[in-house]
Amino acid sequence: MIFLGLGLGAVAGLFFGEMVAFLEVIGEIWIKLLQMTVLPYVMLSLVTGLGRLDYADALLLARKVGLVLLLLWAISLAIVFVFPLTFPRWDSSSFFSSALVDPRPPIDFLGLYVPSNLFHALANNLVPAVVVFSIAVGVALIGVEDKHGLLDGMEVAMQALMRVADFIVRLTPVGVFAITAAAAGTMQLAEIQRLGIYIWSYVGISLLTALWILPGLVTTLTPLRYRQVMGVTRDALLTAFATGSLFVVLPMLVTRSKELIAQHVPDKDRAEASVEVIVPVSFNFPHAGKLFALTFVLFAGWYSGYPVEIEDFPALAAAGLTSLFASATIAVPFIMETVRVPSDLFELFLATGVINSRFATLLAAMFLITLTLLGAFSMQGLIRVRAPGVIRYALISLAALGLTIIGLRTLFTLTMDNVYDKDQVIAGMQLMDRSVPDKVFRFMPVDTPALPDDADRLQLIKARGVLRVCYDPDRLPFSYFNAKDELVGFDIAVMHELAVSLGVSLAFLPVDYRPAMPVHLNLGDCDIGTGLLASPDLAVELTFSEPYLDLVSAFLVSDHTRNRFYDLDAVAKMRGLSVALMETHYFRRRGAVALPFAEFREVASPLHFIKDRGKTFDVMAMPAQEAAAWSLLYPEYSVVVPKGAGELPLAFPLPYKAGAWADYLNLWIDLHKKSRANDILYDRWILGSQEAATAHRWSVIRDVLHWVD
Repeated sequence: MIFLGLGLGAVAGLFFGEMVAFLEVIGEIWIKLLQMTVLPYVMLSLVTGLGRLDYADALLLARKVGLVLLLLWAISLAIVFVFPLTFPRWDSSSFFSSALVDPRPPIDFLGLYVPSNLFHALANNLVPAVVVFSIAVGVALIGVEDKHGLLDGMEVAMQALMRVADFIVRLTPVGVFAITAAAAGTMQLAEIQRLGIYIWSYVGISLLTALWILPGLVTTLTPLRYRQVMGVTRDALLTAFATGSLFVVLPMLVTRSKELIAQHVPDKDRAEASVEVIVPVSFNFPHAGKLFALTFVLFAGWYSGYPVEIEDFPALAAAGLTSLFASATIAVPFIMETVRVPSDLFELFLATGVINSRFATLLAAMFLITLTLLGAFSMQGLIRVRAPGVIRYALISLAALGLTIIGLRTLFTLTMDNVYDKDQVIAGMQLMDRSVPDKVFRFMPVDTPALPDDADRLQLIKARGVLRVCYDPDRLPFSYFNAKDELVGFDIAVMHELAVSLGVSLAFLPVDYRPAMPVHLNLGDCDIGTGLLASPDLAVELTFSEPYLDLVSAFLVSDHTRNRFYDLDAVAKMRGLSVALMETHYFRRRGAVALPFAEFREVASPLHFIKDRGKTFDVMAMPAQEAAAWSLLYPEYSVVVPKGAGELPLAFPLPYKAGAWADYLNLWIDLHKKSRANDILYDRWILGSQEAATAHRWSVIRDVLHWVD
């Protein structure tokens, strides 16, 4: 019936598309009904399970299960670390990410694990805190003599909760149908195709782990047979897969584990007591379903051009094991920052979760079953380690894993079009609004009339009907020529909006050498320039507007050297470091203070650094927003934002003593920022957000039968 619900749900979603999105509510109701008995059951199960043990058994349980947990963690992490072998060769880079500089909020482990208020923990579903409280009460009951009446009463309450849960479980086919139909009807096919490499790799390796590696370990070390393990637990595994929630199947996992153990364990009561402790306690520890979230960190690094190196695997494992005590949604951004992968790709993790979360929950359920069975059999002294069986299991598992990896990688290599196109994205960007006429000069005109010293620049602009803008043609993504040889960029878009406000047209005049900008402004060749980093030494030659953006100090470096430059203190100690720089003497002096042993050399354009190929320069110091844009054109280069990097104010240069013109521009910039127009341009030109038309999800009823519009 569950399989039937899955099949009918998928068919309904594909047929009706978004029209069945309302069924998601029914699925949510069913999941919430399943959840309502779980936390009370976990609490009672832990208290009764521990309360029926003696201290010797409790210590034995902790030691035996702890060793099994370490073994399963080691196996899970080993599989995670070979996961990138499925990825084909890929050249990539990415737009600037605010995640490169935004500090991550710390995980509140105290609030998560310390039950200062049990009722708060229960009301907010803080399972770890409830578990800690239950363990404390259960351990305390071990030494209480008159405890049997209380424990018997709790057993009755647990039976009542199980009857409620059993009734709700009978509704599983209906709930599965609703969830599957809603997901299949609303999931965007294009997004699935874009992330297909990760999804198929995750599905293949997680299924192999859940259906062979973990249950195979149980059958190798215990008297149980593979068919027994999979046959008895299949309804719990299917329910976990269908709901995407491990929490709701905990009572089922306890029941099925007891059934399996009862067939081979002589001391049934003692074994069942250990099961009632192992399942709810181990639920709060990182399991394989959570540890497999680390595969997304590895994928995101490969996808973005910031691959996680082998030497970073220990840090990845440590960050995963410590932070995944919390939910993966909280932990993954923190882990991505730890291994320096842009965490704005976390949105892709949420997108893939629509599919992968089902397989992760299936894997987590099998992980808990494996841990419970191995722990319970270990408590009874029934674990058998026979060299021939262990070797046979290891060889079969390694062969199956190797064939899966080779098969997936071969499939992706043959079917994936590995053509780098991010350079075409930034080169193909165009202005969304050309409300005013503009004329772009490729060379500075020589016949620009000089202006009187006391000229009111604002009135001259209005009278002339043209706003003259000096632009830097090599300042991606602020001002540059696209593939159609059109002048585009953030600053160019801002100038169009400013011209609309003034009611004038535009003339863009090139300034290839930034220190020449004050000269052209003061001579009257132009009225304003595209953005410059505001500095005191330029402020004596021109007037700066108020900053319209705050950029971030960064390095542009070769991909293979980027790990050397994340620690600014370590970079400061490097001797003989050659740093390319485009900015003014002020920033050169600031750089000399931060990097006292470095040699700074001025270049006219980042192209000089890039084409140098490391012969003269080791790194280029520049704003991260610019460096990210250049890395799109040249993916062999990466952006490094060192920890503690400072901000750089970007402002528009104006003629010296601009007066009313500066006042007007400052007011306009303030209004432009408050209206969020600045944010819209920032999202497009700096973060790379593209406007996309909202389209209906493909469906049979709309796109094949044409019964609806």
